[in-house]
Amino acid sequence: MTLHVPRILLPVANWEKWAVIACDQHTQDEKYWKRVEEFVGNTPSTLNFIYPEIYLPLDEKRIKNIHEAMRNRKEALVDHGPCFILVKRAVSGRERTGLVVSVDLEDYEYDGSDSFIRPTERTIKERLPARIKIREAAEIELTHILILYDDPAFSVLPKISEISERSKKMAEPVYDFELMEMGGHVTGYKISDEETIAEIITKVEALGSLLVGDGNHSLATAKSFWEQIKGSVPEDHPARYALVELVNIHDPGLIFEPIHRVVKGVDPEELLNKFNAKIEDTPSTSSSSSSSSGHSVTFVTKDRRGTLVFDKPGHDLEVESLDEVIDAYSVEYEHDPEMVEKLGKEPGNIGFFLPPLKKSEFFSLIKKKGVLPKKTFSLGEENEKRYYIEARRIVR
Repeated sequence: MTLHVPRILLPVANWEKWAVIACDQHTQDEKYWKRVEEFVGNTPSTLNFIYPEIYLPLDEKRIKNIHEAMRNRKEALVDHGPCFILVKRAVSGRERTGLVVSVDLEDYEYDGSDSFIRPTERTIKERLPARIKIREAAEIELTHILILYDDPAFSVLPKISEISERSKKMAEPVYDFELMEMGGHVTGYKISDEETIAEIITKVEALGSLLVGDGNHSLATAKSFWEQIKGSVPEDHPARYALVELVNIHDPGLIFEPIHRVVKGVDPEELLNKFNAKIEDTPSTSSSSSSSSGHSVTFVTKDRRGTLVFDKPGHDLEVESLDEVIDAYSVEYEHDPEMVEKLGKEPGNIGFFLPPLKKSEFFSLIKKKGVLPKKTFSLGEENEKRYYIEARRIVR
Protein backbone atom coordinates (compact mmCIF):
# COMPACT_ATOMS: atom_id res chain seq x y z
CA MET A 1 0.00 0.00 0.00
CA THR A 2 1.16 3.53 -0.76
CA LEU A 3 -0.37 4.98 2.41
CA HIS A 4 1.10 3.92 5.72
CA VAL A 5 -0.17 4.59 9.23
CA PRO A 6 2.49 6.61 11.12
CA ARG A 7 3.13 6.49 14.83
CA ILE A 8 2.53 10.16 15.62
CA LEU A 9 4.46 12.16 18.21
CA LEU A 10 2.97 15.45 19.45
CA PRO A 11 4.12 17.98 22.04
CA VAL A 12 2.91 18.03 25.62
CA ALA A 13 2.20 21.78 25.72
CA ASN A 14 3.21 25.22 24.41
CA TRP A 15 1.77 24.54 20.97
CA GLU A 16 2.16 28.13 19.74
CA LYS A 17 5.91 27.96 20.28
CA TRP A 18 6.19 24.38 19.09
CA ALA A 19 4.83 24.92 15.54
CA VAL A 20 7.20 26.69 13.13
CA ILE A 21 6.76 27.38 9.42
CA ALA A 22 8.52 25.37 6.68
CA CYS A 23 12.30 25.78 6.63
CA ASP A 24 12.34 26.93 2.99
CA GLN A 25 10.19 30.02 3.63
CA HIS A 26 11.28 33.64 4.29
CA THR A 27 14.70 32.91 2.81
CA GLN A 28 15.32 36.65 2.26
CA ASP A 29 13.92 37.78 5.61
CA GLU A 30 16.34 37.15 8.46
CA LYS A 31 14.25 39.40 10.71
CA TYR A 32 11.41 36.86 10.45
CA TRP A 33 13.57 34.05 11.79
CA LYS A 34 15.06 36.27 14.49
CA ARG A 35 11.53 37.06 15.71
CA VAL A 36 10.74 33.34 15.76
CA GLU A 37 13.89 32.61 17.76
CA GLU A 38 13.03 35.32 20.28
CA PHE A 39 9.44 34.13 20.59
CA VAL A 40 10.42 30.48 21.10
CA GLY A 41 13.25 31.15 23.53
CA ASN A 42 14.16 27.99 25.44
CA THR A 43 10.73 26.38 25.05
CA PRO A 44 10.66 23.02 23.18
CA SER A 45 9.99 23.83 19.53
CA THR A 46 10.28 22.37 16.05
CA LEU A 47 12.64 25.30 15.43
CA ASN A 48 15.27 23.20 17.22
CA PHE A 49 14.76 20.30 14.77
CA ILE A 50 14.96 22.17 11.45
CA TYR A 51 17.53 24.11 9.43
CA PRO A 52 15.98 27.38 8.16
CA GLU A 53 17.41 27.76 4.68
CA ILE A 54 18.18 31.42 5.20
CA TYR A 55 21.20 30.13 7.17
CA LEU A 56 22.64 28.05 4.31
CA PRO A 57 25.32 26.98 3.53
CA LEU A 58 25.36 24.29 6.19
CA ASP A 59 26.94 25.04 9.53
CA GLU A 60 28.21 21.82 11.12
CA LYS A 61 27.57 23.15 14.62
CA ARG A 62 23.91 23.91 13.78
CA ILE A 63 23.47 20.39 12.37
CA LYS A 64 24.98 18.90 15.52
CA ASN A 65 22.57 20.96 17.64
CA ILE A 66 19.60 19.70 15.60
CA HIS A 67 20.57 16.06 16.13
CA GLU A 68 21.22 16.70 19.82
CA ALA A 69 17.78 18.30 20.22
CA MET A 70 16.17 15.26 18.61
CA ARG A 71 17.91 12.93 21.01
CA ASN A 72 16.72 15.00 23.96
CA ARG A 73 13.13 15.32 22.77
CA LYS A 74 11.51 12.66 24.97
CA GLU A 75 10.14 14.93 27.68
CA ALA A 76 8.61 17.26 25.10
CA LEU A 77 6.72 14.68 23.02
CA VAL A 78 3.90 12.22 23.62
CA ASP A 79 3.49 9.05 21.55
CA HIS A 80 -0.09 8.96 20.20
CA GLY A 81 0.39 5.57 18.58
CA PRO A 82 -0.51 4.58 14.99
CA CYS A 83 -2.96 7.13 13.60
CA PHE A 84 -3.80 9.70 10.96
CA ILE A 85 -4.25 13.35 11.89
CA LEU A 86 -7.13 15.25 10.29
CA VAL A 87 -6.01 18.89 9.98
CA LYS A 88 -8.29 21.91 9.75
CA ARG A 89 -6.35 25.08 8.85
CA ALA A 90 -7.85 28.58 8.74
CA VAL A 91 -5.65 31.38 7.38
CA SER A 92 -6.02 34.49 5.21
CA GLY A 93 -9.80 34.25 5.29
CA ARG A 94 -9.81 30.68 3.89
CA GLU A 95 -10.06 27.21 5.40
CA ARG A 96 -8.72 23.92 4.11
CA THR A 97 -8.72 20.30 5.25
CA GLY A 98 -5.82 17.89 5.14
CA LEU A 99 -4.82 14.48 6.42
CA VAL A 100 -1.40 13.67 7.89
CA VAL A 101 -0.27 10.19 6.85
CA SER A 102 2.93 8.45 5.85
CA VAL A 103 3.65 7.37 2.29
CA ASP A 104 5.80 4.53 1.01
CA LEU A 105 8.89 5.97 -0.69
CA GLU A 106 9.04 2.89 -2.91
CA ASP A 107 6.01 4.39 -4.67
CA TYR A 108 7.68 7.75 -5.32
CA GLU A 109 10.31 8.83 -7.85
CA TYR A 110 11.54 12.38 -8.14
CA ASP A 111 12.71 12.09 -11.74
CA GLY A 112 9.21 12.54 -13.16
CA SER A 113 8.50 8.87 -13.84
CA ASP A 114 5.09 7.23 -13.79
CA SER A 115 5.32 6.33 -10.10
CA PHE A 116 2.13 6.48 -8.04
CA ILE A 117 3.46 9.54 -6.17
CA ARG A 118 4.85 12.00 -8.69
CA PRO A 119 6.75 15.29 -8.47
CA THR A 120 5.18 18.27 -10.20
CA GLU A 121 8.30 20.39 -10.55
CA ARG A 122 11.84 19.58 -11.60
CA THR A 123 13.97 18.47 -8.68
CA ILE A 124 17.17 20.47 -8.29
CA LYS A 125 19.51 17.66 -7.27
CA GLU A 126 22.14 20.12 -6.03
CA ARG A 127 19.77 20.99 -3.18
CA LEU A 128 19.62 17.42 -1.85
CA PRO A 129 23.08 16.72 -0.29
CA ALA A 130 22.71 19.38 2.42
CA ARG A 131 19.28 18.06 3.40
CA ILE A 132 20.44 14.45 3.31
CA LYS A 133 23.29 15.30 5.66
CA ILE A 134 20.72 16.49 8.20
CA ARG A 135 18.42 13.50 7.72
CA GLU A 136 21.07 10.77 7.83
CA ALA A 137 21.64 11.26 11.57
CA ALA A 138 18.11 12.43 12.44
CA GLU A 139 16.02 10.38 14.86
CA ILE A 140 12.69 11.97 14.00
CA GLU A 141 11.10 13.66 11.03
CA LEU A 142 8.67 16.54 10.77
CA THR A 143 6.86 17.52 7.61
CA HIS A 144 5.95 20.51 5.49
CA ILE A 145 5.15 18.29 2.48
CA LEU A 146 1.71 18.67 0.89
CA ILE A 147 0.59 15.92 -1.50
CA LEU A 148 -2.43 16.52 -3.70
CA TYR A 149 -5.16 14.06 -4.66
CA ASP A 150 -7.94 14.52 -7.20
CA ASP A 151 -11.30 14.03 -5.47
CA PRO A 152 -14.01 16.35 -6.87
CA ALA A 153 -16.73 14.38 -5.04
CA PHE A 154 -14.99 14.83 -1.65
CA SER A 155 -15.28 11.10 -1.04
CA VAL A 156 -12.13 10.82 1.09
CA LEU A 157 -12.63 13.73 3.48
CA PRO A 158 -15.70 15.92 3.97
CA LYS A 159 -15.78 19.58 3.02
CA ILE A 160 -14.65 22.02 5.69
CA SER A 161 -18.25 22.88 6.62
CA GLU A 162 -18.85 19.25 7.57
CA ILE A 163 -15.63 18.63 9.47
CA SER A 164 -16.64 19.77 12.95
CA GLU A 165 -19.70 17.54 13.19
CA ARG A 166 -18.17 14.53 11.52
CA SER A 167 -14.95 14.80 13.49
CA LYS A 168 -16.87 14.21 16.71
CA LYS A 169 -17.83 10.81 15.38
CA MET A 170 -14.62 9.77 13.63
CA ALA A 171 -11.77 11.40 15.53
CA GLU A 172 -10.41 12.72 18.82
CA PRO A 173 -9.27 16.38 19.07
CA VAL A 174 -5.54 16.56 19.85
CA TYR A 175 -4.65 20.22 19.21
CA ASP A 176 -6.37 23.53 18.65
CA PHE A 177 -4.29 26.74 18.64
CA GLU A 178 -3.11 29.90 16.88
CA LEU A 179 0.00 29.63 14.74
CA MET A 180 2.75 32.22 15.24
CA GLU A 181 3.54 35.02 12.77
CA MET A 182 0.03 35.34 11.28
CA GLY A 183 -0.13 31.66 10.37
CA GLY A 184 -3.81 31.43 11.25
CA HIS A 185 -5.58 28.80 13.33
CA VAL A 186 -5.06 25.05 13.18
CA THR A 187 -7.03 22.17 14.68
CA GLY A 188 -6.00 18.52 14.62
CA TYR A 189 -8.09 15.37 15.13
CA LYS A 190 -6.58 11.96 15.75
CA ILE A 191 -8.01 9.10 13.66
CA SER A 192 -7.03 5.76 15.13
CA ASP A 193 -10.06 3.60 14.31
CA GLU A 194 -8.74 0.80 12.09
CA GLU A 195 -11.93 0.56 10.03
CA THR A 196 -11.95 4.30 9.29
CA ILE A 197 -8.26 4.24 8.39
CA ALA A 198 -8.71 1.26 6.05
CA GLU A 199 -11.63 3.04 4.35
CA ILE A 200 -9.56 6.18 3.80
CA ILE A 201 -6.61 4.24 2.39
CA THR A 202 -8.84 2.35 -0.05
CA LYS A 203 -10.50 5.53 -1.27
CA VAL A 204 -7.25 7.48 -1.74
CA GLU A 205 -5.49 4.70 -3.61
CA ALA A 206 -8.53 4.19 -5.86
CA LEU A 207 -8.31 7.82 -7.05
CA GLY A 208 -5.11 7.26 -8.99
CA SER A 209 -1.83 9.13 -8.82
CA LEU A 210 -0.81 11.52 -6.07
CA LEU A 211 1.05 14.73 -6.93
CA VAL A 212 3.59 16.52 -4.75
CA GLY A 213 2.28 20.05 -4.32
CA ASP A 214 4.78 21.39 -1.79
CA GLY A 215 8.03 20.09 -0.33
CA ASN A 216 9.26 18.02 -3.27
CA HIS A 217 12.90 18.49 -2.24
CA SER A 218 12.14 17.26 1.26
CA LEU A 219 10.41 14.18 -0.14
CA ALA A 220 13.29 13.67 -2.58
CA THR A 221 15.68 13.89 0.38
CA ALA A 222 13.78 11.17 2.22
CA LYS A 223 13.78 9.03 -0.94
CA SER A 224 17.51 9.51 -1.52
CA PHE A 225 18.34 8.58 2.06
CA TRP A 226 16.14 5.50 1.87
CA GLU A 227 17.90 4.39 -1.32
CA GLN A 228 21.23 4.72 0.51
CA ILE A 229 20.28 2.47 3.43
CA LYS A 230 17.59 0.10 2.22
CA GLY A 231 19.98 -2.72 1.36
CA SER A 232 21.30 -2.80 4.91
CA VAL A 233 18.08 -2.48 6.95
CA PRO A 234 14.81 -4.43 7.19
CA GLU A 235 12.22 -3.76 4.46
CA ASP A 236 9.80 -2.22 6.96
CA HIS A 237 12.37 0.21 8.41
CA PRO A 238 10.73 3.53 9.46
CA ALA A 239 12.91 5.47 7.00
CA ARG A 240 11.11 3.72 4.13
CA TYR A 241 8.19 6.04 4.79
CA ALA A 242 7.79 9.81 4.83
CA LEU A 243 5.34 11.94 6.77
CA VAL A 244 3.12 14.13 4.56
CA GLU A 245 -0.18 15.96 4.55
CA LEU A 246 -2.71 14.92 1.89
CA VAL A 247 -4.94 17.69 0.50
CA ASN A 248 -7.76 17.48 -2.04
CA ILE A 249 -6.90 19.76 -4.96
CA HIS A 250 -10.59 20.72 -5.11
CA ASP A 251 -10.58 22.03 -1.54
CA PRO A 252 -11.74 25.66 -1.84
CA GLY A 253 -9.17 26.70 0.75
CA LEU A 254 -6.26 25.54 -1.43
CA ILE A 255 -4.98 28.39 -3.59
CA PHE A 256 -2.35 28.27 -6.32
CA GLU A 257 -0.03 31.29 -6.30
CA PRO A 258 2.68 32.14 -8.82
CA ILE A 259 6.35 32.34 -7.94
CA HIS A 260 7.82 35.45 -9.51
CA ARG A 261 11.37 36.07 -10.71
CA VAL A 262 14.00 38.75 -10.13
CA VAL A 263 17.09 38.69 -12.34
CA LYS A 264 20.10 40.40 -10.78
CA GLY A 265 23.29 41.89 -12.11
CA VAL A 266 22.16 42.55 -15.69
CA ASP A 267 21.50 45.33 -18.14
CA PRO A 268 17.68 45.12 -18.15
CA GLU A 269 17.31 46.46 -21.69
CA GLU A 270 19.81 43.96 -23.08
CA LEU A 271 17.97 41.12 -21.35
CA LEU A 272 14.57 42.28 -22.64
CA ASN A 273 15.91 42.28 -26.19
CA LYS A 274 16.77 38.59 -25.90
CA PHE A 275 13.09 37.62 -25.76
CA ASN A 276 11.22 36.78 -28.93
CA ALA A 277 8.37 39.01 -27.81
CA LYS A 278 6.86 42.44 -28.27
CA ILE A 279 7.37 44.93 -25.46
CA GLU A 280 4.44 47.07 -24.42
CA ASP A 281 5.05 49.80 -21.86
CA THR A 282 2.46 49.75 -19.08
CA PRO A 283 2.75 52.60 -16.57
CA SER A 284 0.90 51.16 -13.59
CA THR A 285 0.08 47.45 -13.65
CA SER A 286 2.27 44.88 -11.91
CA SER A 287 0.51 41.64 -12.75
CA SER A 288 0.61 39.22 -15.63
CA SER A 289 -2.24 37.83 -17.66
CA SER A 290 -2.65 35.34 -20.46
CA SER A 291 -4.67 35.74 -23.60
CA SER A 292 -6.14 32.88 -25.58
CA SER A 293 -3.66 33.57 -28.38
CA GLY A 294 -0.43 33.93 -26.41
CA HIS A 295 1.45 34.75 -23.24
CA SER A 296 2.11 38.01 -21.45
CA VAL A 297 4.57 38.62 -18.61
CA THR A 298 4.82 41.97 -16.83
CA PHE A 299 8.24 43.32 -15.84
CA VAL A 300 9.62 46.20 -13.79
CA THR A 301 13.05 47.87 -13.75
CA LYS A 302 14.50 51.02 -12.21
CA ASP A 303 13.41 53.07 -15.23
CA ARG A 304 10.65 51.12 -16.89
CA ARG A 305 7.54 49.00 -16.50
CA GLY A 306 6.02 46.98 -19.28
CA THR A 307 4.77 43.65 -20.60
CA LEU A 308 6.45 41.02 -22.73
CA VAL A 309 3.86 39.78 -25.23
CA PHE A 310 4.49 36.39 -26.81
CA ASP A 311 2.02 36.16 -29.71
CA LYS A 312 3.02 32.66 -30.75
CA PRO A 313 4.69 31.03 -27.73
CA GLY A 314 6.53 27.79 -28.20
CA HIS A 315 5.52 26.55 -24.77
CA ASP A 316 2.36 25.79 -22.79
CA LEU A 317 3.13 28.07 -19.85
CA GLU A 318 4.32 31.65 -19.36
CA VAL A 319 6.99 30.46 -16.95
CA GLU A 320 8.52 28.32 -19.71
CA SER A 321 8.64 31.25 -22.14
CA LEU A 322 10.34 33.33 -19.44
CA ASP A 323 12.75 30.75 -18.02
CA GLU A 324 13.97 29.78 -21.49
CA VAL A 325 15.91 33.07 -21.46
CA ILE A 326 16.54 33.94 -17.81
CA ASP A 327 17.78 30.54 -16.62
CA ALA A 328 21.23 31.56 -17.85
CA TYR A 329 21.33 34.43 -15.33
CA SER A 330 21.31 34.91 -11.56
CA VAL A 331 17.65 34.47 -10.64
CA GLU A 332 15.94 35.01 -7.30
CA TYR A 333 12.51 33.46 -6.77
CA GLU A 334 9.94 35.50 -4.87
CA HIS A 335 6.39 34.81 -3.64
CA ASP A 336 5.62 38.40 -2.69
CA PRO A 337 4.84 40.81 -5.58
CA GLU A 338 5.82 43.74 -3.36
CA MET A 339 9.29 42.25 -2.91
CA VAL A 340 9.57 41.76 -6.68
CA GLU A 341 8.57 45.38 -7.14
CA LYS A 342 11.19 46.53 -4.64
CA LEU A 343 14.03 44.34 -5.91
CA GLY A 344 13.16 44.83 -9.58
CA LYS A 345 13.61 48.59 -9.24
CA GLU A 346 17.13 48.29 -7.88
CA PRO A 347 19.89 49.21 -10.38
CA GLY A 348 21.00 46.24 -12.47
CA ASN A 349 17.87 44.21 -11.66
CA ILE A 350 14.64 43.33 -13.43
CA GLY A 351 11.54 41.79 -11.84
CA PHE A 352 9.08 39.55 -13.67
CA PHE A 353 5.51 38.86 -12.51
CA LEU A 354 3.92 35.53 -13.45
CA PRO A 355 0.25 34.47 -13.43
CA PRO A 356 -1.06 31.60 -11.28
CA LEU A 357 -1.74 28.13 -12.64
CA LYS A 358 -5.35 26.98 -12.91
CA LYS A 359 -5.72 24.31 -10.30
CA SER A 360 -8.74 22.81 -12.10
CA GLU A 361 -6.37 21.88 -14.94
CA PHE A 362 -3.42 20.85 -12.78
CA PHE A 363 -3.72 17.06 -12.87
CA SER A 364 -4.30 17.05 -16.63
CA LEU A 365 -1.33 19.42 -17.08
CA ILE A 366 1.01 17.09 -15.17
CA LYS A 367 -0.33 14.12 -17.11
CA LYS A 368 0.52 15.94 -20.35
CA LYS A 369 3.87 17.48 -19.41
CA GLY A 370 5.32 15.35 -16.63
CA VAL A 371 7.24 17.72 -14.37
CA LEU A 372 6.98 21.49 -14.62
CA PRO A 373 9.91 23.94 -14.53
CA LYS A 374 11.35 24.63 -11.09
CA LYS A 375 9.50 27.19 -8.97
CA THR A 376 6.43 27.19 -11.23
CA PHE A 377 3.82 27.57 -8.49
CA SER A 378 3.22 27.88 -4.78
CA LEU A 379 0.34 26.58 -2.67
CA GLY A 380 -0.71 29.84 -1.05
CA GLU A 381 1.28 32.77 0.29
CA GLU A 382 4.24 32.31 2.63
CA ASN A 383 2.19 32.60 5.84
CA GLU A 384 -0.16 29.90 4.47
CA LYS A 385 2.59 27.30 4.14
CA ARG A 386 2.54 24.24 6.35
CA TYR A 387 3.87 24.57 9.89
CA TYR A 388 5.73 21.66 11.48
CA ILE A 389 3.52 20.05 14.12
CA GLU A 390 3.43 16.25 13.89
CA ALA A 391 6.57 14.14 14.24
CA ARG A 392 7.52 10.48 13.87
CA ARG A 393 10.59 8.34 14.55
CA ILE A 394 12.65 7.33 11.52
CA VAL A 395 15.09 5.08 13.40
CA ARG A 396 14.60 1.72 15.09
